[in-house]
Amino acid sequence: MASTKKDPVVVVLQLTGANDILNTIIPYNTGEYWDNRPKVNIPQDKVLPIDDQLAFNPNMAPLKKMYDDGKMAIIHGIGFENSPRSHFRAMDIWHTCEPDIVGTEGWVAKVTRDLDPTGENVLKTINFGQGLPRALALRGVPITSVSNLENYGVL
Repeated sequence: MASTKKDPVVVVLQLTGANDILNTIIPYNTGEYWDNRPKVNIPQDKVLPIDDQLAFNPNMAPLKKMYDDGKMAIIHGIGFENSPRSHFRAMDIWHTCEPDIVGTEGWVAKVTRDLDPTGENVLKTINFGQGLPRALALRGVPITSVSNLENYGVL
């Protein structure tokens, strides 16, 4: 009989390209949100409340359902000490977890290598999107990258 036990899955949702975190997870009960987003705020009657302080953008309804079902967590306000105050350097640090040097090995790729040291499972880590994020870059670690699900297939 086949086992029905499933290994845990970690999904890293990285929204890049002008994602506004304050319009993704909205601090809808603070005046600062409305003051700082006067032209691009999400109306209070449209947000999907998480609690009495935070809400999902209505376009994030599928994630809200996962959150409500206990299948997703929100890790809000992530940062690191001594921020370089440079978007580009901060992205280097985020992708490599190397605050003191410009790293070349992505942290997700390192985890992939640790989980599959022989690199036999090319579907261990999958990227959906254009290009390969730096967090997934590491020589010798196979990462599947899918830019279009409609024309992608596994032989």
